[in-house]
Amino acid sequence: MSYERRILLRHSTASVVALALTGLTRFLYSVFVSRRFGIEALGAANSLISQAFFLAIPLSFFAVALGKYSSEFLGSGKTDSIRSITLPSFLLPLAGLLLLPLNLYLGILATLRGIQLTLRNFLYGIHRGEHYAYIITLSFVGFLVGFLIPNVFAPYLLFLGLIAVFSAAYLVRFDFVGKPRTSEMGLLISYSAFAFLGTLSGVFLIQGPYFISEYLSNPEVAGIVSAILSAAFLLTYLPQVLQSAIMPLFSYKYGRNESDYVKLLAEKTTALLILVTSVAVFVLMLLGREVLSAIFGFDVGPAFYLALMAMEIYIAYNPSIVALNSTAYVKRGTLVALLGAFAVLLSWFYLIPAFEAIGVMAGLILGYGLILTGVAHYARALLDISPRIYVPLALALLLQSLVFLSKYALLGGFLLFLAYNRREIMDGIGLVKSFRGRES
Repeated sequence: MSYERRILLRHSTASVVALALTGLTRFLYSVFVSRRFGIEALGAANSLISQAFFLAIPLSFFAVALGKYSSEFLGSGKTDSIRSITLPSFLLPLAGLLLLPLNLYLGILATLRGIQLTLRNFLYGIHRGEHYAYIITLSFVGFLVGFLIPNVFAPYLLFLGLIAVFSAAYLVRFDFVGKPRTSEMGLLISYSAFAFLGTLSGVFLIQGPYFISEYLSNPEVAGIVSAILSAAFLLTYLPQVLQSAIMPLFSYKYGRNESDYVKLLAEKTTALLILVTSVAVFVLMLLGREVLSAIFGFDVGPAFYLALMAMEIYIAYNPSIVALNSTAYVKRGTLVALLGAFAVLLSWFYLIPAFEAIGVMAGLILGYGLILTGVAHYARALLDISPRIYVPLALALLLQSLVFLSKYALLGGFLLFLAYNRREIMDGIGLVKSFRGRES
């Protein structure tokens, strides 16, 4: 098996474990708080956690660059350069402790989340994604123990706290702490200046709905939004599984001047993601609303369908924007992400007061649609990635809108989608089987 396939398979497997558990934390937490403390408490708690997670992005300012350059240095055999960028990257999140006088939980959660994001990018950057999975699995036990403690934030405090402890132990154990050097620090700062804004925009579109809905409406609406998105966002861990695996490969191949591989990998992963996600959304539209309403104890409403469609758009453009950010075009990826986030924020000032939870999801669809358009343009112009890979997405969204007529119409649309993509389905099955083979 080739090195690239081993890394892709190993990281994807590790990411399935790590990101599945990470995704489950928000969903399980939302169910627990909703059942034990009520919908308004759910909205307020998730609002503060989302604010902390949003503030963790500037605290993990170097995280994305750390992953990119660790992978590039690994490809070129510059081990000392990896050590020189590690220490400042992990020390920066400690600045979050300055938030403690403002809000104790906000400061602690933001700091710990910043460390987690830095660790994730670092371990995938040095092609040790399976180690991140081990750490997340052990820390998840602490998350479950937190439900036994009479504190609404205890699960996350234990989960992220254990990750921070493991991070420090890992750096010392494997000798990744070195003296920072001017040349490498210059790379970190110059790349992070743009990557940070793009990451901040992306995280705002994920964490923003939780606290913006509370500010522009009320805790009850925030609670409904929390319930819907805690389930819908589980879909976004699918592209994150591949992102964690392919971003180091993008940078690794870029460091070896193999740009054709970037184009091929982006197109193949996009096609696979669109197919898998669209099928998942059809199934969830048929069954998910009733199941989710039963779990949380209230009807999540038609906003759930819009949330699924928004996540579908987000997932579709993910590989191409990762390709832009992992090569020489981080400025373009950042510009597009900023445009989308700004459009969403402006739309929410009207949509949320007028349509509440439905307005939140409609704003997300608008923003993700704008980002998809910009990403498709730059990916075609700069990396020669064909925009035709998004045709199945457009068809899926059109057919999925039949859910607002009836479930029977949606089922018919689902069958049409499967018939249209029968060849891609067989190709996808063949791709999965190919990972099990070995090259001669």
